[in-house]
Amino acid sequence: MEKDKSICVFGDSTSWGAWDEEKGGWVNRLWLFLADHEPYSPIFNLGIDGGTSKTILERFEKEAHVRNAGVLIFQTGGNDASTASLNGLCNISLDDFKKNILEIIEKAKLVTDKIVFLDLKNCDETKTLPVSWGEYYYNNENILKYSKAMEDICKEKGVLFLDIEKLENDEFEDGLHPNAKGHQKIFLQVKDFLLNKKLI
Repeated sequence: MEKDKSICVFGDSTSWGAWDEEKGGWVNRLWLFLADHEPYSPIFNLGIDGGTSKTILERFEKEAHVRNAGVLIFQTGGNDASTASLNGLCNISLDDFKKNILEIIEKAKLVTDKIVFLDLKNCDETKTLPVSWGEYYYNNENILKYSKAMEDICKEKGVLFLDIEKLENDEFEDGLHPNAKGHQKIFLQVKDFLLNKKLI
């Protein structure tokens, strides 16, 4: 990657780093890794709590760091697939999610051709039906459905997709957000993927 180019990561509370009380999340762990290697690539964590494919679209062109991004990474889908009741409609319909992913890719390609989408494959349903902080429901069937849709679109559009391994129940803090162990597992996969694809 060119010396003056940065890495921008968009996503939700998982990419933001929630519940990694050791090193601040997988994105911050990636920053710590990059800080010790040459050439150094600055990384900007643009993840927000509650982020969805819709909020990424709303914020993408407003984020100043995007203009100089050499690599764009997107982690999304989990909150899109959540429901407000046990058998309710998803927060963002699957059709709208697909449209949002396509539009994100379209906008991202105007910035760089180095675009990566990654997912989270699962949650611990014993703690997410509902979650402990409110009436929000997350189930593995919906999460997998949205992940597969995102993967299919990436293949169709020639965009890189990182198939994150499922997390074990002891790698979650609250059933949904990874703990330090879970964030480390994600970081290692992202780091190896970026190195193998010569993106860093």
